[in-house]
Amino acid sequence: MSSSEAWSRLGGILIAVLAAGAAMVVLVPRWLGVAAGPEAEIITVLKSTERQGLSLALPGVGEPLTSREHHFARITVNVEPGGERAVAWATLDFSGRLGGTSVSSLGVERVPFVRRGRDWVPEGLAAPRLAAVVRALESRRQALEAGNREALEGLLSRGGAADAGGGETELERVMALQRRRYRSEAWYLRLERDDAVASEEWRLEGQLPSRPVDEKGQRRLSLVRSGEEFLFSPGLM
Repeated sequence: MSSSEAWSRLGGILIAVLAAGAAMVVLVPRWLGVAAGPEAEIITVLKSTERQGLSLALPGVGEPLTSREHHFARITVNVEPGGERAVAWATLDFSGRLGGTSVSSLGVERVPFVRRGRDWVPEGLAAPRLAAVVRALESRRQALEAGNREALEGLLSRGGAADAGGGETELERVMALQRRRYRSEAWYLRLERDDAVASEEWRLEGQLPSRPVDEKGQRRLSLVRSGEEFLFSPGLM
């Protein structure tokens, strides 16, 4: 056998080995997922987002909520009868941004999963409750900046009031400003199963007839779950 033939055969063997290795990289995790059951596969999907990062699209919001760092822990999985749907409960520790707003959150997350072919995938977002709370906070910020009382009313839970909790004076003061700009510089969130608490660092700029306004402050907001949404209760301020 000539040296060129030997090298050609060796190259063919090397290519075959590399191809087999690539196939194993794809197939072994899938085989292990099947062997271990849907619980292990769903946990793996959630934990893999810690390396990939999260980018959560929020309806009505121009920018996604993106993670800087996040961790899922204490994950439990409930598979529904039939084996095609499941729900993962977890504790999510999240830090990231929504546009110019810093977002830090710790608490309960509930992630529905569906089976598509051989794979388990989130039915929607990988952190739907966090996304729902942040969407409510950003919708409130937009409505305050626009002076949209109707939109503000739509963010309240049943029985709530926009000026409840002693916020009537504060709300009217915001609405009285011309060229109003309301910014949320940071939200610090605590999520439970059916409610959430948000601490907001805000900045308000605008113009009164007598003087310009540029103020900063902090406030605490409470939200309650209503289906897949979170609404403010008892008030918006």
